[in-house]
Amino acid sequence: MSFHIKHYPAPQTSKTGWKLLIKPSKEAVAELRQKLCAQWKKAQGTNVQSVLAKLNPIIRGWANYHRIAVAKEIFNKLDHWMLRKAEHYTKWMHPNKSAEWRHQKYWGRLHLDRLDSWVFGDKPTGGYLLKFSWFPIERHKLVKGRSSPDDPTLKDYWMKRQAAKARDLTFSKQKLAKRQKGRCLECGESLFNEEEIQVHHRLAKSLGGKDLYSNLALVHLLCHQHIHAVTERSMRDCQQYNDRELLMEEKRMHHQSQQEENKELCGS
Repeated sequence: MSFHIKHYPAPQTSKTGWKLLIKPSKEAVAELRQKLCAQWKKAQGTNVQSVLAKLNPIIRGWANYHRIAVAKEIFNKLDHWMLRKAEHYTKWMHPNKSAEWRHQKYWGRLHLDRLDSWVFGDKPTGGYLLKFSWFPIERHKLVKGRSSPDDPTLKDYWMKRQAAKARDLTFSKQKLAKRQKGRCLECGESLFNEEEIQVHHRLAKSLGGKDLYSNLALVHLLCHQHIHAVTERSMRDCQQYNDRELLMEEKRMHHQSQQEENKELCGS
């Protein structure tokens, strides 16, 4: 179970004397740590860019899913835990270097929009590891009245609610989702039904297809697997694109932050 739901005594703030709080469950946090641990172990011996490409999608997905709950404290604890994991990684990579040297090489204010000097990443490229606490808590919006997803007259209402989830996608995927009007290319259903979303090459790269928007589309993971099973195509190129796109998005955000900061300096 992803969430823990419990009534807590609140005689000072609630008319009923109780307050319902929804938090990420201990089981969900434990499962997340196991998954991240596995990726950190695989990362030993690989460069920082590979580390970011593997960890950032997991952090982004888990934080976006759980930020509708009372999760601020848990997010902060996960960030401290990830700091220790990053320190272990750098120590394994550079066993003969001092802690000060490793901190100087791998940590800094890489996210220019935040006054945080302890951001782990790759200074030459500007890529950095996301932090759970960077994802703001957003309470779930209650459904209006007795609105039902099965009511055909409310189809537009439910599509708009689901399309709002597009803001959690990377910039490139947001552009594709808008072009597809929030629908999966394969099944035609809403992209935002809690299934994993992947980028698909309309024309396979092995057949000359390019990494251009005109040749890319968003599909559900299961739909993606179905497409490749039917056409006997390999998902390798698509998976490589999905991994690379996440890393490029981090670089784009870093570059944009630098440009905005330069404008502010020039204007001051």
